[in-house]
Amino acid sequence: MTRHPQTRPVQTVRDTLARHAMCRPGDHLLVALSGGPDSMALLHILHLLAPGLDLTLSVAHLNHGIRGEAADRDQAFSRQAAEDLGLPFVTQTMDVPALARQSGTGLEEAARDARRAFLREAALSCGARRIAVGHHKGDMAEQVLMNLLRGSGLKGLGAMDPVTSDGIIRPLMELSRNEITGWLSHRGIGHVTDASNSDTAYTRNRIRHRLIPMLEAEFNPSAVDTLARTASLLRDEEAWLRDLTESLFNDCTVSREDGHLELSASKLRGLHPAARNRVLRRSAAALCGSTRTLSAAHIQRLTELLDRGQPGHYADLSRGLRGIFTQGALHLTTETGNLRHTRPQLLSGVPAFSYEVPRPAPGESCTVHIAETGDRLTIGWAQAPDELATSRNACRVYVAPGSADFPLTIRNPRPGDRFRPQGGSGGRKLGRFFSDCGLEASLRSRVPLVFSKNTLIWVAGYRLDEAATPPSPGAPALEMVFHPYKKG
Repeated sequence: MTRHPQTRPVQTVRDTLARHAMCRPGDHLLVALSGGPDSMALLHILHLLAPGLDLTLSVAHLNHGIRGEAADRDQAFSRQAAEDLGLPFVTQTMDVPALARQSGTGLEEAARDARRAFLREAALSCGARRIAVGHHKGDMAEQVLMNLLRGSGLKGLGAMDPVTSDGIIRPLMELSRNEITGWLSHRGIGHVTDASNSDTAYTRNRIRHRLIPMLEAEFNPSAVDTLARTASLLRDEEAWLRDLTESLFNDCTVSREDGHLELSASKLRGLHPAARNRVLRRSAAALCGSTRTLSAAHIQRLTELLDRGQPGHYADLSRGLRGIFTQGALHLTTETGNLRHTRPQLLSGVPAFSYEVPRPAPGESCTVHIAETGDRLTIGWAQAPDELATSRNACRVYVAPGSADFPLTIRNPRPGDRFRPQGGSGGRKLGRFFSDCGLEASLRSRVPLVFSKNTLIWVAGYRLDEAATPPSPGAPALEMVFHPYKKG
């Protein structure tokens, strides 16, 4: 049975509220009222339904401070509409153009952000659980086209969600603009007209007044219905893929803490590219709260880190987010400290290592295999050569037995390590020494250091410390030999 055109809007809104679980008995709804036809229809339809659904209504209006007297008129009109229905009214006036200048954003974006912030605060002040806005089927179609022209995935092509995580509901989403204005006209309900809605300088207005009429005239008379229906289908698919992405994200996550996330490189590489991109975006959202400023180019940079597979390489993304590849893992971090100090193993791709060397028996030696780098160090007793070569960049050095207090420790650099290069001009931070040697930061954590108790005596392959006393020519000495790992 076909519903009468003048009863259909009310019943459609009732069905929409129930189908999408937009509210429940006893709820308090805040109605966002601009004074235009959409919001006026929303207000009056919800007012008719409120007693039967056990709903409490309040009304909110924001004057953006953009249209001068016209904006003041809309504000006064909205106040009177709420008073006529006996509903509480909350309003505020903002200087949105000034906010746009301060933030460096466009006027439309600044107005949208200001409206969202105002509505959230108004809902909190009156105790409303949901905020009802007047977006309808035409708005859905316009949003699909806007996002399509900008470039978008399924989420953007799904246009607007019926219910959002921050409590926005869209009860008119299944009604057309003509159905809404026809219902208002039949009931004699007035509204105001925003002249800026006809200004084709705005992209949305050009889509509304030029593109959609052209599509209806030349391609599909039901273009708005088709676009809105397509958006609904894509929202359903997006919801299904979101659940699937969550499962894949959990499977790929190795560890998670505040400001830092570690993902398995092998599991990410095993995903279909589309699934991998979704997991990377979900990972960024886990750290940043949203992916609003994360572009497809950012995701591509993370994918390139995985493809190159070079430990220590990183990519700076958006909102302080950084991706770092290590051996077997992709790390995402928003930590603001210097990673060379807070997480040096990430930039090097080599985890922290430490080995102990016991005192070798007379005439023998001990060899330490460093699993993290593939390098080897051999330490044993020998006779010092008649002429000692400089330890600069040497892989074989000799020190007097008294310079070594066993067990020796072999480990990689840590923040705060200091060094007194043999033959140098005094002590300095080890990082400064590496800089002077021209050793790039990504390779520094590979370098083995030899310690006698807590004293650094050799930066293997670079220099002995002043604490390492040279042996007398031909005398017994401790011989230390560095065997760097060579691929192939």
